[in-house]
Amino acid sequence: MEPIGGIAAMNQALPDIHAEIASDPLISDICLIGLITFAETAEELMQLTNLRNVAAMPGLEARGPSKYGPVFTLLREVIERDVENLKFYGVKVIRPAVFFLTAGEPTDDPDWEDSYRSLMDKQAFRKYPNVIAFGVHGASASTIGKIGTVGAFIGGNGVAPADSLSEIMRSLTRSVTYSGPASTPTMVFPSTPTITTQVIIEST
Repeated sequence: MEPIGGIAAMNQALPDIHAEIASDPLISDICLIGLITFAETAEELMQLTNLRNVAAMPGLEARGPSKYGPVFTLLREVIERDVENLKFYGVKVIRPAVFFLTAGEPTDDPDWEDSYRSLMDKQAFRKYPNVIAFGVHGASASTIGKIGTVGAFIGGNGVAPADSLSEIMRSLTRSVTYSGPASTPTMVFPSTPTITTQVIIEST
C-alpha cells in the first residue's frame, strides 16, 4: 500500500481526532475513546479512556496486508469487557459506537463477514455497536457500505476522518444531554449516560 494514501493518512488523522475530541469537555467526558489497530492481526493500542487525559495519540507503523476478521473478533471481546467494567462501577452505558477507518480492501474477503455478523448479532450479542465506517485511499464504497450501520463515507469528497468523527461525537453527545439528566456530564455519576467509542484504524 502506498505510504502517502495509507498509513500516512491514518497517522495524520489520529492527532486531528485527538485534538477535536479533547478540546471539547462535554464530548470527552461523555464519550470515552479506545483505539484498536489491525493488519494481519488486531491489537488494542489504547484502552478506553477520556482523551483529555491523553497527551498524544500513539503513532502507527505499516504491518502488511490487512484482514477484517480478527479486528471484529477482538472488538466484540473489548466491548464486552469495557461495558461490564463500567457497569460494575455503576456507570450507565448506552449503545457502544465504533469508528472504523480503513485504507484498503481485506485479504480475508468474504470470510471476515462471519466475524462481523457475530459482532452485530442483536440476539446473541446485546451490546452490538453502532458502526460508522470511513474509507480512504484504496477502500471501496461497497465494502465500507457493508460495515457502516449508521454512516459510511469515502474520503476524497471533502470529508476528513477527524471532522466526520468529531461531528458524529457531537451528535451523540447532544442526544445524550437532551434526553439525560440535567447534571454536568462526567463518568463518575452513575446517572450520567456514557458512550464507549472504539476507533478502529488499519495499519498497513
